[in-house]
Amino acid sequence: MNYNTMTLQLTDPLSFWRHFAGRERVFWYDTQKQRLIIGADRRALLQTEADSKAYPYIFYGRTFFDTARGDLWRDMGNEMIAFSHYYIADADGERYMYADIPETIDDDRTILRTHHYEERTDDYEAWQRLFTAITSAIQDGRITKAVASREVHLVGDEDFDECSILRRLVNNNPGCFIFGYHKEGRTFLGASPEILVQKEGSCITSYALAGTIGKTAENREAQGQRLLHDDKNVREHGIVVRMITESMQRLASSVTAGPMELMELKNLFHLRTLVTAEDNEHSLLDWSGVLHPTPAMGGQPRDVSLKLLKAYEGHERGLYASPLGMWDSKGDGVLAVGIRSALVKGKHMYAYAGCGIVDGSECDEEYTETKTKLRTIVEAL
Repeated sequence: MNYNTMTLQLTDPLSFWRHFAGRERVFWYDTQKQRLIIGADRRALLQTEADSKAYPYIFYGRTFFDTARGDLWRDMGNEMIAFSHYYIADADGERYMYADIPETIDDDRTILRTHHYEERTDDYEAWQRLFTAITSAIQDGRITKAVASREVHLVGDEDFDECSILRRLVNNNPGCFIFGYHKEGRTFLGASPEILVQKEGSCITSYALAGTIGKTAENREAQGQRLLHDDKNVREHGIVVRMITESMQRLASSVTAGPMELMELKNLFHLRTLVTAEDNEHSLLDWSGVLHPTPAMGGQPRDVSLKLLKAYEGHERGLYASPLGMWDSKGDGVLAVGIRSALVKGKHMYAYAGCGIVDGSECDEEYTETKTKLRTIVEAL
């Protein structure tokens, strides 16, 4: 497939997203590499990764579980998609790549809106039941960890403004991967701090990101140090590091776990360890297949934890906490996990947050942690 390329300098890159309103499109901003990719108008549904060579970039998103139940997430995910139009802004400049005929993009600024909404979720009793089921399985020795999640339903006075939300997500979340995927009247968007797998040539990287503490402006340094030395969080982090390392050893003979470090975000600290490998044989999806879900998203042991979550979580995860991202025609790219996220459908927003439950976890504390994580979305409103 031949794509033409032209220079396109936009004062506000969201003009490109806005131009294709109502059509299938994806927004992907890697704040670490300062690379923005917006794709619009589905061109092809790829059957194999080998087909990627014909297209500039491929978007991939899968559902957390094998299938999605119900109408909310219907036909969202489990596809490799090429688009007809791409806007790219990175170290090489700004450009517009198109398959057939370019469209004229009006360069207008995003207006930041203050959304007025009400929360229609009363789920603490359901959370208690889920927490009890998980802790009972831990005490019985069936699992060492499971990641419980919540779905919070917000209803706005008017339709939620995707462009305003995406702009605030970019502004508020340096170091994260800002994403938006629109299909059939629904948009899944968020700001993920976590790489499931990154491929740059033969260099493979995954994040072990587990262990969390809320952050306030005062005593930041002391809060971070407390997390680094907190027994419960360090144990939770160790479970994730070991599992990711063991999973990566299935595809690479040499795997290295770096030092545990603090990752500082707007509202909290995480414990993070980078796990790396060298590999020239396997694709990004091969790596995603052995890693997803890590114990930071599902649990350990994986199969038992996932059965527990399917039985006791009352909502559909859909694309939440699942691999999504972009790769180029060489197969290099990033799949993040779709956390700090929400699904928008008109006046309705379904925001998601989760936390790892291990021996020693407290029900109220973990529920409060989900509220802190939900602030990523709420502050974007």
